[in-house]
Amino acid sequence: MADEAAIPRDDAPPPRMPGGPFARVIGVMNAVGTLWIILLMVLINSDIVGRSFFHHPIAGVPELVAFSIVGIVFLQLAHTLRSGAMTRSDVLLNVLEHRAPRARLTLLSIFHLVGGLLMLMIAWKYWPSVVAAWLHPERNFMGNPGFFTIPQWPLFVLVFLGIAATAIQFLLLSWNDLRSAREIAP
Repeated sequence: MADEAAIPRDDAPPPRMPGGPFARVIGVMNAVGTLWIILLMVLINSDIVGRSFFHHPIAGVPELVAFSIVGIVFLQLAHTLRSGAMTRSDVLLNVLEHRAPRARLTLLSIFHLVGGLLMLMIAWKYWPSVVAAWLHPERNFMGNPGFFTIPQWPLFVLVFLGIAATAIQFLLLSWNDLRSAREIAP
């Protein structure tokens, strides 16, 4: 029962989100994240083979894995929200679905608006870190100097883009919920 919220319900109404260019952008971001997962699995397995059979591990795999997990999450966050797979508690929403559908959509609109505003605030506060990592890559890196290092600015840019895309998706969902609520007769 706890994991039901993570899977879109079969009986849920289809989202009224238009396809548009933004949907394609977050679809591409999601696909890049998925390809990144596959490449990461190949890298990890290659490192295991190198360690086990050749006694020669691939340098920097732990750093690349840590780097990748964060990047993948933020690349796929907006698409997860759009597809309805974001984890949440639907108890109240399920009760309101049949008893007060307009109130349900209004509540969802408020929820999505607050989510969008919070993501915009996070993006606003995170942007200086992105700029600092870009301007001073010598001070913003992962790994061990002399062994393996990777600059953090690409990760910071991906995180920022994921936050911004998720904020936009939240705001689009809020707008669509509000529009749908207005169409329902009181």
